[in-house]
Amino acid sequence: MANIINFSDITGEAVELIYVTSIANNEFASRFPGVKGMRYDGYSIWVGRASATSPLLPVTRKIEYKSQPSKHECNAKCINGKHTGVCECRCGGKNHGAGMFTRMLQAA
Repeated sequence: MANIINFSDITGEAVELIYVTSIANNEFASRFPGVKGMRYDGYSIWVGRASATSPLLPVTRKIEYKSQPSKHECNAKCINGKHTGVCECRCGGKNHGAGMFTRMLQAA
């Protein structure tokens, strides 16, 4: 069985989100203007917290981490992989798909 790990990258670094829930689309738009979140359904978007007391952050990546990972060293295939892909690197999914956000921050 695989584990789903949620991350938020809007602060410039990957933050693993532990407490994940959804909020309404209009509330998301007012809290995070200009941010495109991952849809929960047609009416809400995924958000989460890194700890019980931390602020809500939008989920930008949902990585499936294999239950029996090879734990190989991260490479370009991992860093530039899909932001909803499967990972089995040592990073635990933290670097998987992060190349997309690095390029977006450099372009801004």
